[in-house]
Parts: sequence; C-alpha cells; structure tokens
Amino acid sequence: MPGITSQTELTAVVGFTLPDGRLDHDPEVYLTYDKSRSRPTESLRLAVEDLRPRIDSEHLPAPSEQLFRQGYALARHRCDFLDAIPSQDGTQAYLDQTAEAMKQWLECSRVIAWNSVVRRNDPAQVQLKEVEQQKEPEKDFVPTSRLQPIAGVAHVDQDAGWGKELCKRAIGKDVDEVKRAMIVNTWRPLHGPVTNAPLAVCSFENLEEGDISRHASQFGVGLDIHHNPKQAWGYIRHQMPDEVILLKCYDSLQGKDGSALYCGHVAVQVDGDDEGIAQELVKPRESIEVRLVAVWE
Repeated sequence: MPGITSQTELTAVVGFTLPDGRLDHDPEVYLTYDKSRSRPTESLRLAVEDLRPRIDSEHLPAPSEQLFRQGYALARHRCDFLDAIPSQDGTQAYLDQTAEAMKQWLECSRVIAWNSVVRRNDPAQVQLKEVEQQKEPEKDFVPTSRLQPIAGVAHVDQDAGWGKELCKRAIGKDVDEVKRAMIVNTWRPLHGPVTNAPLAVCSFENLEEGDISRHASQFGVGLDIHHNPKQAWGYIRHQMPDEVILLKCYDSLQGKDGSALYCGHVAVQVDGDDEGIAQELVKPRESIEVRLVAVWE
C-alpha cells in the first residue's frame, strides 16, 4: 500500500453496517435489543478529508450555520475543567460550561446536559459496559468511572422517535409544547494531538435514504449508516482539546426549515496518522462526549 504523501491524500479504515439488501435474514430483528446479536459490519479503506484547514480558517461559519447545512459543526472552545473531570465537581463544572457554550452557539432558551461518556481506544483494557436506560438527566455521575470503548461503526445516536422521547424526558414535557428541541452532542479529546481513532463525520447532505437503517440498543433506538460511494467523511487531523466537534442527532422541526436532520459519525483508523508526532505524545485516544438537549421556548 502506498504511503501518505500529503494531508490532502489521507485514507482511513471506516466501519459500516451492512445494508438490508446484503443480509440473509430479516433486518427487523435489529429493532428489538438483544446484546448477543448485532448487525453484520464491514471495514472499508476510504479517502477522508482533513478538516483542519476549516477549523483554522478565519472565515469558519458560526456553529449554528454549520449545523443547519451539514448537521455537524467545528468550533474552538477552551475549557479549564478537563483535568478535573475524574470528580463529581469537575464533571459538573465541565457540563455546565459546555451547556452554556451550546446555548451561546445556538442562541436557544436553555440547554440541558443529558449525559456524558468518556471513551478510550484501548481494546485490551476497555470493554463495552451495560448501561441502564436513562429516565432523566444524569446526576452525580463521573464518566471516567465507566470508560467505554470507541464507537467504530458509523451511526447516528437517535432516530426521530427516540430523539423525541429523550427530549421529553429531559424537558419534562412533549416537544410539541415548545417551539423547538434539538439534540446536539459535543465531542473533544481529553489530550492531544489525537493520533489514533479520531472522530470522523459525514454531512447530512452526503447521506441518502438507502444509507440508513434503524437499530435498537441499550440506550434506545439509533440509526445505522451503510457505505455509499457518494458519502464524504472528514476529521480534524491531530485534534486538540480546545477543538470541538458538534454532532446534531435530532431536531423536532424534522427539516421543516430546510436544516440538516443529523450527521453521521464514527471513530476511524487513519493510515499513518502518527507520522511526524513525537513518540511521547502518541497515546490511546481518550475523549469526552456530552449529549445536550437545546430548547427554544
């Protein structure tokens, strides 16, 4: 395999679930959660875009504009609480600051932090842990106490039905009783530069109806993404902790205003991504993701 010669010729191994047409069984079985059963997957080596020029640009659109068009956004946001996350007070301070940043980015009435997860790319030590389905926003939880593995199959966290239900649980009333409700996650590394398993995203503009299937999980119901050559995946090369990716997962307007419904996202393995990085900085990717419910009243 030829080596990478420039940042514009990047390739990565990306995980996808198989579409219905390639299954030898009824895909409806995946609408009932069974931890012993999962949809078959495939790993493909694809060209990926380096999003660093975008986030470094002086002309980067506002996060709300990016979310409207793409379903994801890139933003810079410095946080002083990352080192304190392994404590209840530190986690709460991080959630509060993240929620306030989202409120400013979206210009909404309020933002509710639903939950948080810390993931580490360490398959030998970190295995998927069962989690009881939430009824209300998480309280007094320290995400480093329940490390989860990276999410290596392309997906969207919630389908429209589960997104609506999650918002209802967070807000305390149906989304039809507010002007708008939206689920947007924030994702950032806890240390950088990220040299393995970075988060890649695919714009809603590049997803087609046939690329999507629904699946039940321990968390609710989400969307699987199947590969389509028309998709375009990108990531922030050597992402740092003050560089944040916003991931739209649900919108109560469901596109009535012309906005993207969601974006696809997945941890990928970029070929040669640690080249040129000092060896002492190359370590398993560790990240924190916060699921937020934005409300317009």
